[in-house]
Amino acid sequence: MAERKHSRLHRRSAATSAAVAIVICLAATTVLRGQDPSPPDSQAVGFVQTYCIDCHGEDAAEGDRRFDSLTLPTTDADDLIAWQEVADQLTLGAMPPDDAAQPTPAERLRVIDTLQRGIRDGYAVRGSTGGRTVLRRLNRREYLNTVSDLFDMNMAMFDPTGSFPTDNTVANFDNIGDALVTSGYLLEHYLEAADRIVEKAFARTEPATQHQWVFRDGFKQQPELNPAHEEAFDFRYLCLYDGPRADRPEGAYGPLTEFDSGVPVDGVYRIKVLAQAMNRDTPYDEKHLKINLDEPFRMGIVPGDTSLEEQHTVQPLQPVLAETVIADGAPQWYTLEIPLDQGFGPRFTFPNGMMATRQTFNRLAREYPELLPEEKRGNRGIFINRKNIIRHGYLPHIRIHEVHVIGPIGEAGPTRTRKAILGDEPFTADRTEALLRTFATRAYRRPVTPDELKRLMRLVADRTEAGRTDEQAFRDALKAVLCSPAFLYLQPGDDPSADRLSAYALASRLSYFLWSTMPDDRLFELAASDRIGDPDVLRREVRRMSADPRSEAFLEGFLDGWLNLRDLGSQPPDRDAFAPYYADDLEASMRTETKLFLRHLIDEDRSLVECLSADYSFINRDLAMLYGVGDAVPGEDAQRFRRIHFDDPRRGGLLGQASVLTATANGIETSPVTRGVWMLEKILGSQAPPPPDDVPAIDPDVRGATSIRDLLEKHRSDEACSQCHRKIDPLGFALESFDPIGRLRDRYPNKAKVDPSGRLPGGETFADLGELKSLLVERKSSFARGVTERLFVYALGRQVEASDRPEIDEISRSLQSQDYPLRSLIEAVVLSDLFASR
Repeated sequence: MAERKHSRLHRRSAATSAAVAIVICLAATTVLRGQDPSPPDSQAVGFVQTYCIDCHGEDAAEGDRRFDSLTLPTTDADDLIAWQEVADQLTLGAMPPDDAAQPTPAERLRVIDTLQRGIRDGYAVRGSTGGRTVLRRLNRREYLNTVSDLFDMNMAMFDPTGSFPTDNTVANFDNIGDALVTSGYLLEHYLEAADRIVEKAFARTEPATQHQWVFRDGFKQQPELNPAHEEAFDFRYLCLYDGPRADRPEGAYGPLTEFDSGVPVDGVYRIKVLAQAMNRDTPYDEKHLKINLDEPFRMGIVPGDTSLEEQHTVQPLQPVLAETVIADGAPQWYTLEIPLDQGFGPRFTFPNGMMATRQTFNRLAREYPELLPEEKRGNRGIFINRKNIIRHGYLPHIRIHEVHVIGPIGEAGPTRTRKAILGDEPFTADRTEALLRTFATRAYRRPVTPDELKRLMRLVADRTEAGRTDEQAFRDALKAVLCSPAFLYLQPGDDPSADRLSAYALASRLSYFLWSTMPDDRLFELAASDRIGDPDVLRREVRRMSADPRSEAFLEGFLDGWLNLRDLGSQPPDRDAFAPYYADDLEASMRTETKLFLRHLIDEDRSLVECLSADYSFINRDLAMLYGVGDAVPGEDAQRFRRIHFDDPRRGGLLGQASVLTATANGIETSPVTRGVWMLEKILGSQAPPPPDDVPAIDPDVRGATSIRDLLEKHRSDEACSQCHRKIDPLGFALESFDPIGRLRDRYPNKAKVDPSGRLPGGETFADLGELKSLLVERKSSFARGVTERLFVYALGRQVEASDRPEIDEISRSLQSQDYPLRSLIEAVVLSDLFASR
């Protein structure tokens, strides 16, 4: 093995080989520092004389490298890349070459540790912004939220950012200023987005006439179903069979195919539906249907873009606009009010429907022939069996008899979007300057300057001279505002020499921290009166804003970054092994649970430590079934989330939540290393070094291994690898009691027994996650400090630096006696000097 490594190393470029040797020289600084009070230079010379001078001295200088020209620490990018490879080779034991003098194992370990810290510090210095937030643009979600508020526009069916490139993330946060680059490609799409937004806002010039559309038959919905529905019902009913997340679904979406142009204008529409739940008492076994018949059937409405050819499949934008429970028995009328954009129509769904209707027809015909007329019995192929089962069988489904679409409703005057721009009066040319002043001030999140307004008015004049109407020229000026850096970037204030944010910039930082959108009228007022910086005012605003529905954006954005919930769903679980994930739409429920838990801590100003110690969470029936406490949530009230206490100490708090356990898995199996790194970074606030590039992936099917623990024991047999893995693996092993979607287990798929016990580097042992939680609570100061850092990263839009640490430490210390109440911690972040600094 050593010969193979040595041979492989010498096949590398001369520069790489030299870089590998460099670390041996630099190691002298580290290895001898704790043993010899002599200066670092003399320590390095001593190490070079022992290990390196024969090949890399003044005479030899193999690879054109001389150690006397090298320094540590360094911030040179090429050197840092080389240093990382050097650290990797030392970790792998590939250097120094076998025929060279060798450092002792203790020396090697100290070198690796020092080098890892040196690399990390070097990159930190290179990435430093000097403790200032880089002028940053709005990320995609902030842009959408801001446009929605600026124009009072419903964005559920309208996404002008669809062609924007994906925002870069740093440490999984998507609002870090120096990572939010602006390219020529993005600028082009800002122009296109501005045009679409403004034209949509002005699409309606007059109040819309209310219409009513009635659909009583002709309910075609999916090519595979249409022949059977024609034969069975003559298209008299719209039938929903599968849930929307079924694989190759049939009857998952019920469109109104005769409503082929959708509604004529944007607005709110009343949808009246005559519907019934069919066959919830079906004689078929649930295992064939993949449905939970204990729960009442639910009907949802999602929008359907009629410009798309297929209305029975998933569309790019299809938020759930409304949902209701459908009663068993005779048909009943259900009335729901939903927003619809021009060209969209309602599509009906069965959220808790079956998950494999297409595969069920043949199975039911084969398993239940006695339930079919004698002449229809026998397996005759899916086409005939589909007809027979739909006409004569007992498939659970929602049957819709009639649909009325009425609207738009509640709009006697100008539309909301026009009113947001023009007020209650119609547009006239003489109002242009006043309207632009108001609009630009709101868009720029501070008063528009006279020069900015003059340029906008000059644009209006140029457009009218070019033949545009007064209103068209005004629209062009609005588009220019949306493309201005003053709108696209969060600006700290007019004075570049100032150390603190302006009042308006402080209002924006607060608003984008807690709402991910522009300041509201209250914040504008406080900024205009220069009261926004008063500590009592800021404290009241944090409480007001935290109670506002817009704070949902904080929960989503912060949890995505802090806990990596942005990764939830990026590696979908296997459909066969983890069917409930799809049948019950668990991804959405998982996110909701974690948000409700954090919301509870904020609203009640409860201890942050409850993230680790709580014996409760907020779950619906689907999660209750996943967690093995289904009896705690009645089927008749399945979708409501409620606080549930757990007897099992492994549940409760963040570490027992399926969102975390799924986001840290790969959709097929779990890895103690992946979950352990997550625990190390997110719970203990410690950064794990990257693994060496040449370390092979851990294969769960290695011959002779009975469990992942055995595999990792082999992997940790090298002392250099063990230095990191002894910190990581025990934390990950504690989570091995949970499968890739957060279900408890005591054996792996290969029947090997799960062993969730471990030993921490300090010597403390634990039997399972419940006992580990108790040990982590004892380290709550580290946890609280780590969360405080993450809050600052999210609030400031930059990485935390060494100069920030004293204030962060002081905030943590000040709340220690209160056990770190979360809302108070958020208030402390907002009241800090860091938050008010540029």
